[in-house]
Amino acid sequence: MSFATVTVDVDVELCEIDTEDLQRELRKRRATDEELPDGYDPIEGKGTLGLAEACFEARRRGDDARALELVDRLIYAALGRII
Repeated sequence: MSFATVTVDVDVELCEIDTEDLQRELRKRRATDEELPDGYDPIEGKGTLGLAEACFEARRRGDDARALELVDRLIYAALGRII
C-alpha cells in the first residue's frame, strides 16, 4: 500500500467548526454507522460525545494544544487508533 502526503489550503477558521460538524464528519468517514461510535477514554473519563464537546470548548477558548490532545483522544475512543 502506498501513501501520499497532501497539503491543502482552505478558507475556513477552526472556530467556525462546531460539535455537529465534527460529528457529521466522523459519521461520514465511518459510513457503516449512523451514530458517532460510542467509545470511552478512561484518562478523560468521557465518551466520544463528551470528548467532542470538550474539544469544541477548548477551541472556543483558543486552547489549541488542549484541543489537539482531545482530538487525539477522540480518534482513539471512536476508532481505536492511536495517533
